[in-house]
Amino acid sequence: MRKLVIGTLISAVILCGTIVPVFASAEHVLVFGHVQPTDHPYHLMAEKFKEELESLSGGRVAVEIHPGGSLGNERDLVEGLKLGTVDVSTITSALTATFVPEFGVFSLPFLFESFEQMYKVMDSPIGEEFAANLEREGLIKLGFNSGGARSMYASKPVNTLDDLQKMKIRTMEDHIYVETWNNLGALATPLPWGDVYTALDTGMVDGAEGAMISYKSMGFYDPAPYVTVINYIFSWHNFMMSKAALDKLPADLQEMVLTAGKRAQDFQRALVVEEEKSLLEVLEKEHGCKIIYPKDLETWRKKAMPVYEKRAAEVGGMELIEKIQKAGQ
Repeated sequence: MRKLVIGTLISAVILCGTIVPVFASAEHVLVFGHVQPTDHPYHLMAEKFKEELESLSGGRVAVEIHPGGSLGNERDLVEGLKLGTVDVSTITSALTATFVPEFGVFSLPFLFESFEQMYKVMDSPIGEEFAANLEREGLIKLGFNSGGARSMYASKPVNTLDDLQKMKIRTMEDHIYVETWNNLGALATPLPWGDVYTALDTGMVDGAEGAMISYKSMGFYDPAPYVTVINYIFSWHNFMMSKAALDKLPADLQEMVLTAGKRAQDFQRALVVEEEKSLLEVLEKEHGCKIIYPKDLETWRKKAMPVYEKRAAEVGGMELIEKIQKAGQ
C-alpha cells in the first residue's frame, strides 16, 4: 500500500466523547474516490468511513477522499478499483453491471416500492450472493447503499405520459435504462454523469432521469425546474473496495476496514431515508421547483414493463426477479 510518512499530528477525531489522534505517519493510506459533491450523502458516508477507520486503527490507516469526480467518472473509478489506482468508491448498480453483469437486474423499472424493501433484499441471502459476485471480479463489498429514489426532471412540465413523447431524456449509460425510457416514448440519451448539467443547460437534452438527492446537490433545478415524481427506481449503489488493496492490509486492519464500512453503510442508509422525507418540499420552497405527481402513473408502469420480458434472461431470469421481489416483502 501507499505510505504517507510526514510525522506530525494533523487532526483529531472526536468519537463517542473521546478524542482520538490521527497521525500523518499512517502506515497505510486508502484513496476513496466518488463522483458526488461534498454535500451529498455519499460524501458524508465517505467522511464517516474515514472517521471510523482512522479511529479504529488508531491512525495506522488514513483515508484520502477525492469527491466530485476528481479521479474520473464511475467507469474510471471501477477500472481504478480493478487496477489498484483507487482503493475505495461507491458506484451505481447500473455502472457496476458493466463489470459484474448480475447487477443489471437492479436497473429494471419499478422493481422496488420503497427503501425498506430494497434494504431487506440487500441484507438477505440474495445480498450475500451479490457480494460474492463482486468479489469474483476483484471487488469487496463494504456496504450496499442507496442513491435515492429516481424520478425525472425537465426544462418544461411533464404532467402526463403524453407530455413525455419525443422528449430527449438523459439516462445512465445502461441499455435497460435506455430501453425503459424509449418504451415510455422518450428519446433516451445516455450520457456520463459529469455531462448532465451542461446537457440540460444547453438544451442538448430536454430533461433527465435520476435521484432527487443528486438533482438537488448538483443544482440541476436551475436548468430543469420541473420534477415529475415517478419513483421508478430505488437506486442500489455498491460501496466497494479493491480486493487487491484489502489483501495488502494485515488481518487486523482488514477487519477494521470491514467494520468501518458497515458503520458507514448504516449511517448513509438512514441519512438517505431521512433526507428523502423533506426533499421535495425543500426543492419546491427553497429552489422554486414545480413538483408534479402524474395521475397516469399506472400507464407509465405498463409502458415500461416490456423490458422485463425482453431482458429477464440476461439479468438472471424471471425466477431471480421474483425471488428479489419476494425477499423485499
